[in-house]
Order: sequence, then C-alpha cells, then structure tokens
Amino acid sequence: MSQTALGIIYFVAFSHALMMAISLFRRTRTNGSGRILAAMVLIMGYKLFEGGALYTGLYSLLVHAMDLLPAAALFFGPVFFLYVCKMTGSLPAALRFWPTHFIPGLALWLYNSPSLWRSSDTKIAMWDQVLASSGISNLPLYIVILLITIKIHLGLYLYLSWRSIKQFESASVDLRADNSQIVLMRLRITVIALFVLEAVWVLLFLAQQLAGIGTLASVSDIWLLFVAFFILSLGYVGLQNPELVFDPEEQKLATNNYLQADEKAPVKNNQQNNKIKYLHSALPESTLNVLATTLEKKLREDELYLDENLSLTKLAKVTEIRSHTLSQVINQSMNSNFYKLINGYRVQHAVNLIDDEKLNWPLERIALESGFS
Repeated sequence: MSQTALGIIYFVAFSHALMMAISLFRRTRTNGSGRILAAMVLIMGYKLFEGGALYTGLYSLLVHAMDLLPAAALFFGPVFFLYVCKMTGSLPAALRFWPTHFIPGLALWLYNSPSLWRSSDTKIAMWDQVLASSGISNLPLYIVILLITIKIHLGLYLYLSWRSIKQFESASVDLRADNSQIVLMRLRITVIALFVLEAVWVLLFLAQQLAGIGTLASVSDIWLLFVAFFILSLGYVGLQNPELVFDPEEQKLATNNYLQADEKAPVKNNQQNNKIKYLHSALPESTLNVLATTLEKKLREDELYLDENLSLTKLAKVTEIRSHTLSQVINQSMNSNFYKLINGYRVQHAVNLIDDEKLNWPLERIALESGFS
C-alpha cells in the first residue's frame, strides 16, 4: 500500500474519531463518563492526524501541529482507566490521587518540549528524515527500553480496566434493565483486543530490533492501522450509552460477595446459584415470598417498567425495599434477575400493544412506549 493511500486512510479515520468525540461530548452531561471517553478518542485520534499529515506530505504545512503529544499511550492508559472508574462509580474516593497517574506522560512531554520551539525548517527536515528512513534501523538501547516500558505501562491500565469492566458486566443483569450489559461486554472485548494489539506491537518491534525482521516503518504502519479500527470501535461502543455510570450504591452492590458468589463456585442452575448467593441471609422464605408478591403488584399497577431508566436502586426507592433485599427477592423468590424481570414486563406490554387492533404503531414506537430505550 502506498504512503499516500495510508495517509488518506489515517485522515479519514481521524475525521471519524473527531466526529465521534464531538458527538460524545454533546450527548453527555457535564460530569458524564462520555466526556472522558471523548477525550480518549481525541488523544488517539491525534496520532491518526500525525500519520495522515506525514504520509500525505502535509506535514510541511502543518509542522507546528505535529509531535505535540509524544508517547500518547502514557496519557491514553490513565484516561481510559479514569473513564472506567467514572463509569463504575469508583472515581470519587480516589479523585485526589488522579494527577499522579499522569506524571510519566507529563515528564516525557516536558523532556520533549524543547523540540516544540524549533524553527519550521528544522522540524520539516526532521520529518523528511523520518519519512525517508523506511529501511532497517536499530534504535539506541535506552530508546528500546523506554518504548517497551510505555507499552507495559499501557498494558497495566488496560488490565485494571478489563478487571473492573468484567466485574460490572456480570453484575449489570442484577442492577440494570437497559443495554448496559451489552455496552460493557463490547467494551471489555475491545480492551482485550487493544491489549493483544499492544502485545503484537512489542513482538514485532523486538523482532525488528533484535533479528532485523521487517522495518520500523512497517511496525508503526501496522500498529496505527489497527489503532484506527479500535479507536472507532471505542467511540461506537461509547455512543450506545454515553452516560453509562453506576451510582455509589450500585457500585457497592456490584462489589459485594453475594453478587459475585456465582464466580467463586460452579453451579448447575439459577436456583442453586441463588441459594449460594444468599446463603447467610436472615430473611425467611415466607417473608421473601410476601415481598415478591408486593413487588409484582407494584410493577403491574404502577407500570414502573415503562421507565427506560429504571434500575434496581431506583426501584428500591419506589418500593421502599432495600436494594440488597430487593435483589434477593428477585433472584431467590422469583428465580430471575433484574434485567429479565423488567424486560419480561416490557415484552408483554409490547405484545399487548401489537395485539391492540385500534393501534397502528410501528415497532420502533411500540418499543419506546414499552420502556425500551
């Protein structure tokens, strides 16, 4: 593939990343998680801009817009983890420590800052040399160690993010009745893919440096092409639910052992799973059955399931039943989870609307009228 074609691909990907970032920013409230994701998309989108400018030859006109963010991965990792912490409701307790996460990136930026003030001719000459050096080249040892360290730094943040997302993905069926589980699942898969991408880059880079296989340019090109795909995937996943945030009470419920019991011991069915999860509960089964009857009556009479933003904690406030107890009632007495319970009512409501001969609504409206977002 020619360098010009690569440059056009990078510019197209950058334009899409920019549009996604703007859309995420506008569709999210001021303190929403989507705005952090928008910043992350812009950080990686900037690397696509640099690649597009370099390979299309526009760097000579945009030279002062180049190399403004060296080692973007040092910023990408903390910002992505910040997004996950904000999304999972674990951010407030550690907010005062967050500036320390960006010290490595800021240190490298300050080290590289003198190059920002060089003349246009000097910068153009440097990028001319970068563009011309397509052959095999060995970097100094300290540069190799620095680049590998940057990738390890990013890998650690991706691992922490994956662990938190996985935990809330498994808990979301007990907390939400929207598309949170799907968004978290796709986000977790994207994180795994990004981790694999970074591992492949390290292998290709070491093969080039130690065995002379390939060139530095080819390693960078392969990496940036996949970055373009994954950054657009992240933006797409974020746009599905840009304000996805678990409140502190949901965060506490998700991290409690009774919501994670099914991950600690294999079970054969939901009923056995529920018994393990609430093994130490003090509530007798008769009380749980009464609460289940009350809950069903409340859901039917008040049609609470029509609220597309209904969550376990919100339902607990309406029914005046503690969230922990409500979760136990749904899981143990009703042998279901919050997601299945609420969407079961929604589906039945949609069926009733479809069967109503007086209505001639399209399916999209029926879905919205039934509480689906």
